[in-house]
Amino acid sequence: MRNDADLWSFLGGIPIPIAVHELGEGAAIRFLNESFTQCFGYSLADVPDLNIWGQCAYPDPEYRAQAFNRWWVEIEARLTTGIVAPPGEYRLRDGHGRDRDVLIGFALHGDLVIVTFQDLTGTRAAEAALEAEKRQNEKAAYVLTKNMPAGAYTMVLRPGAELADFAFLSTKFLNMMGMTREEAMGDPMKVFAGVHDEDRQQWIERNAEAFAKRMPFSGETRIVANGETRWVRAESVPRELDDGSVIWEGILVDIDTLKRTEKELLTVLEAARAYTWRRNLRTRRSEFDPRWSALAGHPPGVHDMPSDDWRSFVHPDDVASVDNALALLEKGAVESQIMTYRRQILSGDWIWLQVHAGISERDAQGRPTALSGVSFDITEQMTARAQALEEQAQLREELQRAQQRDTVAQIAGGVAHDLNNLIAVVAGTAELLERQAKEQPTLLAGMDRIRRSVSMARDLITGLGGLVRPDLPRGLHDLGTLLHNTMDLLGQRRIARHAIRIDVADEGLTVWANPTEVMQVLVNLAINACDAGTSEAPAKVRLQALPAGSTLPQRPPDAGAAFDASVPMTFFTIRDTGTGITDEVRARMFRPNFTTKGKAGTGLGLLIVSTILMANRAALWVDSIPGQGTTMTLAWPSVAPMDPSALKKSDQAPSGVGGEAVGLLDGVHVLVVDDMSDVAEVLADMLEAAGAVAVAISDPMEAAQVLAEAPDAWSVLLTDLHMAAMDGVALARHAGALSPPVPAVLVTARSDMLDDASQSHFAAILSKPVTSAKLAQAVWVARMSLKA
Repeated sequence: MRNDADLWSFLGGIPIPIAVHELGEGAAIRFLNESFTQCFGYSLADVPDLNIWGQCAYPDPEYRAQAFNRWWVEIEARLTTGIVAPPGEYRLRDGHGRDRDVLIGFALHGDLVIVTFQDLTGTRAAEAALEAEKRQNEKAAYVLTKNMPAGAYTMVLRPGAELADFAFLSTKFLNMMGMTREEAMGDPMKVFAGVHDEDRQQWIERNAEAFAKRMPFSGETRIVANGETRWVRAESVPRELDDGSVIWEGILVDIDTLKRTEKELLTVLEAARAYTWRRNLRTRRSEFDPRWSALAGHPPGVHDMPSDDWRSFVHPDDVASVDNALALLEKGAVESQIMTYRRQILSGDWIWLQVHAGISERDAQGRPTALSGVSFDITEQMTARAQALEEQAQLREELQRAQQRDTVAQIAGGVAHDLNNLIAVVAGTAELLERQAKEQPTLLAGMDRIRRSVSMARDLITGLGGLVRPDLPRGLHDLGTLLHNTMDLLGQRRIARHAIRIDVADEGLTVWANPTEVMQVLVNLAINACDAGTSEAPAKVRLQALPAGSTLPQRPPDAGAAFDASVPMTFFTIRDTGTGITDEVRARMFRPNFTTKGKAGTGLGLLIVSTILMANRAALWVDSIPGQGTTMTLAWPSVAPMDPSALKKSDQAPSGVGGEAVGLLDGVHVLVVDDMSDVAEVLADMLEAAGAVAVAISDPMEAAQVLAEAPDAWSVLLTDLHMAAMDGVALARHAGALSPPVPAVLVTARSDMLDDASQSHFAAILSKPVTSAKLAQAVWVARMSLKA
């Protein structure tokens, strides 16, 4: 029996894109390796069969039909004849909407077709660019040749003479020189007199050398004719006559336009910091333009060097890659290469070069004989890139520090909360005992020591508050920039795997924030969005800045502050195509220590997000459809607050009632709720000492039922904030909605976790531990608020 798992394991480790499908049109695709998904952006969930693959990869129906017909013909031929068809070239569209040229081959394995893909897109693009350049050069050459006047001439060197005489001059030659035939014929010096004064002597010497050595002549010079200076090129080849004379037959071409074009090209190359070069593989010498000679520090007039000497200036770390690239070119294995490396100039400085090289000449056997190319000085770009990477690393380090700081803050807050609960029990009990020991000095002294110790413990707990997140400097920041910085921090592997993209509808969207805080929120939510998929179907993630006036969910936010429509806001979303979030998880996801990631999660990430949102008066809504994905919608203030202190609200303390608490609460019925039963009982005892009738309950759900059954039996609800089944805000909201309503007093160790909307549900808010007097006064104020 065939073991497909072994086959998939083997094919999965091959570093080229591979797909496996069954025989027959519309057959199922059985396997795609990781290289295929990384290269083309399709997973097995995207293309489960050939029909869907065809629709995605070949969107044009006509081309799709041609491609599949060709494919099945080759497979049928292999099945019937056993002949292996060579790989064929196809054009397909990848999962990112880009057209790709690929070489596709196949092999049969039982009833499976194993398909290999070789991406030729880069090669074809380079070939297309070279072909376009070739066509452009051919077009320019055609135009130049058509418009360029050329003159024909013949010079004869008689036996014993040093200079050849002109034997024939065409009319175009004479017109170019601005001479009559009579002026030019005979003495060659009359023609040479038309050469520019600065070029004449060298021109005569070069001609004399050609005459003496009986060799071809080729040269460029400036001539002055009819008061105009122009560039010309002379080309001639010698042949011997029977009488011993040597005749040179040649043409004179006006290249002035070409020279001006070269000058313009030189200007472009200078602007681009580009340099031309040519490597002769026969002589093993490299030629370069004068500008490179000056940059590299070569002596004036030196425009070439041994190729092996050039290699010694390449950075040691780059030598191997450059050698490999050049070796492929010199062997003719590739037509062109792009190399990026560091090169030392003679001043000792290192510069970055991006070199576009190609084979420019071949011999009769097709072997490369010369390489040519253009080298671009990209030092500025590479320096800027290094600086950007350094800034990105600094940004990532700053974000990590902020995350660590907020994690410590959350842990410290939790520890302070639990310690305050314990201190509340000790302090309350000690206060009650102190009243009973008024006539016992020894016990009073002990109670005093306990009170002092409790005070010291409170100071220590307050010290933990110093670990709570500080107020960070805020200002106006561009949302688009923050979104792109966040994307950089997510890493290229995560970006590619989850097809993360950013959409910014309007330019100039801003948020009033500390940039690190915004990116903490975005990175936490984006990573959660990436984690929302499965290994077989990774979630796709989109970060989007919404245009002004976008519609928000019509319900209170799931995290952060209450939404205030009067405050200008900027809206943005994080969407994923993952498995979605259930209502149960959504109700608990922003609570301390809640996580769906098991041991991989800390339960603090979303709590930190919620804390940051609340500190910035920002709001977040969670909308999810199980199996389809989740959208996190955020509203963030886009302007500075009128009163920055409004971002924080201190604990409320009841006022207007003073003096001894004994008898203050006579006839008052108080329901005391705290999930730590000891705390609830101590608070109840303290209230009873003030005259109240107090009932302690540790289950908030039971308390809600007790209130609902007889709301008129209770004067005040006294509750803790953080409780597992139902928090204090929800319980106070429930009590306030009864008829008659029951006012609520909050006693908590974490009043900093309350926003304005939550505080509005309480008549008074106290911090643990609390004294009997303050507790009684707060309950009295709550009772009076209902009467008012």
